[in-house]
Amino acid sequence: MRVYSYTYRRNPDIVVEALLRAGGVCEDCKQTAPFDRASDGTPYLEVHHVQSLANNGEDTLSNVLAICPNCHRKRHYG
Repeated sequence: MRVYSYTYRRNPDIVVEALLRAGGVCEDCKQTAPFDRASDGTPYLEVHHVQSLANNGEDTLSNVLAICPNCHRKRHYG
């Protein structure tokens, strides 16, 4: 059996811009980030593609949200 895996190149500038745009507040539930990163003290949010790259979504600022881990899981699982 063969298993294929695909990777998608993401523009790191999009991630940075989305996090700056959010200003430490989840763009879904509007709550403050749940904690700060140990590495640099910035608010921890995850950048999520509204239309996934696997479904031909673009890696653009208009197609991403900076969201808390709970909202991120909710968007993927339910």
